[in-house]
Amino acid sequence: MRADLEQAWGWQGASFFIQYQNHRGVSGGSEIGDIQVYDGLDDPEYDRIHMVWLQQHFFGDTLRVKLGKVEPKSEFFAPANARHHLGFSTERSPTIIAQGPPSLSANFFYQPSDQFSIGLGIYDAAWNRGFDENTFNFNNVFEDLDDLALFLEARYSFNSGHTRMRFGVWRLDGALNRFDGLTENGSEGAYLVLDHDFNEQVGMYAQLGFADGSVSALTHHFGAGFQWTGVLSARPDDIFGVGVSRVSFSDDFNAPFTDDAETAYEVFYKMPLTPRFEFQADLQFIDNPGGLGASDALVPTIRGTVSF
Repeated sequence: MRADLEQAWGWQGASFFIQYQNHRGVSGGSEIGDIQVYDGLDDPEYDRIHMVWLQQHFFGDTLRVKLGKVEPKSEFFAPANARHHLGFSTERSPTIIAQGPPSLSANFFYQPSDQFSIGLGIYDAAWNRGFDENTFNFNNVFEDLDDLALFLEARYSFNSGHTRMRFGVWRLDGALNRFDGLTENGSEGAYLVLDHDFNEQVGMYAQLGFADGSVSALTHHFGAGFQWTGVLSARPDDIFGVGVSRVSFSDDFNAPFTDDAETAYEVFYKMPLTPRFEFQADLQFIDNPGGLGASDALVPTIRGTVSF
């Protein structure tokens, strides 16, 4: 639920958002063994306030501040033209180990022009010490300032806004386990995201991600794909999409992986059937799932979404 506080109470430039999520059933990923996660919603069971935040605009739209429990990919590093894919690696690079579950955060965005903006996110990373953020509780909020996830992202658009680029760096502070059995005090990485709209119907995306293989299972990521709205003239709101996502496993001497990379190929078709119900069929082929010698997997998924 989102509320415009300016319309409700006359609080200029302010808005409020709260989202509840509940999931029951066994995660299908336990059967497949893929490391990229074939469906971003297929987590272990949870019952949680997913996000709750207050946002304020200052000086028109030049400065935006968002405070509260936020999922990092809702503000950073997510390709806009991958939003209808089910594969979790299309939504964000899996090399970004600083991304945990939604947590308490402070987010600041400065946009001096229509073409350029910069954003900073400071997130509690108590999940790195094993605390469960996926509940109704706000656990250990900023209890230990050594456990923080930081995101800094620059955004630039050109070609009348049809082409948009994001370049970001991230850092996860705190004690991280290395593959050699030691610990490391924090780790950093970087990512690059490109979105391009060919027209109002067809758009593509591409993304790169990089991480340190001494603490991260994945060192490099490449993803690309497109979505086409109205591929059938008789159904102008249907969406067809294709994508590929490839991750390279750590080659650290102590890393357990026997394969060099995992690659997921995805194709989907999404159909709004009524104003409140839509149906999506998705098919993925996953090559070398998990990098530990598991068999390749063909994964069909059917999803129905009801909007209230």
